[in-house]
Amino acid sequence: MANIRLALYSLLWGTTMSTLLNSIEIGGKIKEFRKRKGLSQEALAELMGLSFQQIQKYESGVNRLNTDKLQAIANILSVPVASFFEDQPIEALPFSEQERELIESFRSIKDNKIKNCIVEFSSFASSK
Repeated sequence: MANIRLALYSLLWGTTMSTLLNSIEIGGKIKEFRKRKGLSQEALAELMGLSFQQIQKYESGVNRLNTDKLQAIANILSVPVASFFEDQPIEALPFSEQERELIESFRSIKDNKIKNCIVEFSSFASSK
């Protein structure tokens, strides 16, 4: 019976049980998405109505997330819920609205000196 369930699962979702992510891996993705969005654990916790310690536990995999919390985190971080389970690099995921706007604005700049200044400034700002 277990083999039938495994085969059905594999057919429906294109994966096997051996490729399912555990709480630590999902927590790591939450952390990466949070950082990419520029949020601290405290800020994410506040937006969710939780303590930052709870966010730490989710990110470290100590506590598991229920579907409601995972959906809330996905909404706050502007990513699809499926992105927590996909086996692709974070960089390959869709851009946020703000990131798309930045890219479109950057591409519309004609002067290369201005583009270079923006790149230098953003590199400097991201290191702080």
